[in-house]
Amino acid sequence: MILIVSKYLIPKRFKAIALFPFILIRDNFETNNLVLINHERIHLRQQLELLIIPFYVLYFIDYILKIILFQDKNKAYKNILFEREAYLNEENMDYLQTRPFWNWARYLKG
Repeated sequence: MILIVSKYLIPKRFKAIALFPFILIRDNFETNNLVLINHERIHLRQQLELLIIPFYVLYFIDYILKIILFQDKNKAYKNILFEREAYLNEENMDYLQTRPFWNWARYLKG
């Protein structure tokens, strides 16, 4: 994991983005936000498990399907299967040590 702080590389509505092997963070003070960092580290693990490019393809497809389903971009984003895993486990700092391989697949349902 390599942290990069730059307000110019991240869309304004986001605090951080995981682009393997980097975590891009908008504001320097967010580097101390352990929940945010853990959320992005979960995404890095997901990306690694899917050999990076397939992660982005599945992420995009799931987002488009959720936009069609919910007719709301914010609700669609929150319900992307990869985001669901990250949001539900971001406060558990031990999650990545106990997380089963390909655990994101559990979120394909619902």
